[in-house]
Amino acid sequence: MQPRIKQQTRPLPTILAATLVATCSAPPSQEAPSIETAEISTEAIEAPDLPDHIFINLLPWGEIDFSRGEFSGLDTCTEFVRSLPNYSGYTTSERCESLTNPIYCSVWKDGDTPLEQIGCFKGIGGCEVELRRHELLAESGSRTIVSRCEPASLADAWAKFRGAETTDLTNIPSP
Repeated sequence: MQPRIKQQTRPLPTILAATLVATCSAPPSQEAPSIETAEISTEAIEAPDLPDHIFINLLPWGEIDFSRGEFSGLDTCTEFVRSLPNYSGYTTSERCESLTNPIYCSVWKDGDTPLEQIGCFKGIGGCEVELRRHELLAESGSRTIVSRCEPASLADAWAKFRGAETTDLTNIPSP
């Protein structure tokens, strides 16, 4: 029985050796850039452009917390988040990250009130998850959905929130 096993495994080393030779002798797909050809511009070294508006992201869906107001910088936002009673050291960096356009917003009206409310998320997935709750309230007749997860700029959404939530801009919270 042993000679038969040896005969069956004999081609295996040959196949492995042929595969190794084929992969090692293949020419590289791209030449590695040399130091002489690489150019570093001063624009690449400069700090990236920070957004004009910084807000807290609520976990887990990445909802933008307009109710806390606008922060002047990431440090100010981080300091405020650390002072919250439910602060967790694991989530600080996620809560105060820079937001990029577009964000995704749903707009709705509750009951007979003419004021529109807006809820925005940094990604389409979080918006769609929260939209299910709005749709359930719309089915019960207590909510009218005006727009569903539409892309918007952060500045436009912030302006819409301020117009919907407060009629006096002095009531906007600031940390």
